[in-house]
Amino acid sequence: MDLSIDHRPAYATARVRLNAGEAIRAESGAMLAMQGVTISTSSGGLFKAAKRKLFGGESFFLNDFKADRDGGEVILAPQLPGDVVKLDIDGSWTMQGSSFLACEPGIEIDTRMQSLTKGFLSGEGLFVLGIRGRGALLLSSFGAIHEVRVDGEYVVDSGHIVAFDEGLDYRIRGMGNWMSTLFSGEGLVCRFRGRGRLLLQTRQPEAFGKRVGPLLPERREAR
Repeated sequence: MDLSIDHRPAYATARVRLNAGEAIRAESGAMLAMQGVTISTSSGGLFKAAKRKLFGGESFFLNDFKADRDGGEVILAPQLPGDVVKLDIDGSWTMQGSSFLACEPGIEIDTRMQSLTKGFLSGEGLFVLGIRGRGALLLSSFGAIHEVRVDGEYVVDSGHIVAFDEGLDYRIRGMGNWMSTLFSGEGLVCRFRGRGRLLLQTRQPEAFGKRVGPLLPERREAR
């Protein structure tokens, strides 16, 4: 498999060149174009698929793209404008549901339940995606992706979290004293602790929607 990422960081696409018999599994609707590839659709297990859909925010179905005997190519693109990165993982990662784009077939995708405090206060919901296995994983973001190597403590606005590895955990805390928490515009933040890799997106979809929404023609007419 040969993988390259084009048009970074605003409108990134992933070009995956597959040798004969090789395959890649992608989120439903991610295919931009393909050649010499056969596509098959599966749920990856009904129970896991239902959890991904209901709790992880992902599609019920996943598409497998397998190269023909002469090899093939598939181009993948996320739904939102932003970046795409490739991670070569060997272990366990946690990620927000909307960031999954594709992975090698040997990687398992499931949902993980967070505590009530983390789920409601972080804005990420009670469930996130758990990624486990060994191989290539493609993640997408809104805006560019900024990677941090955490060794100790690191503070992040929850809306900017893309993924983090098993060496890290976080707690929800206020931003400084009560006045900073209420009036700084930052509110509650995620304080990561441990040692590992943390991926952040440079823009926040919810904040962007609030800023752009009132400017849309439909919204102005409704007023």
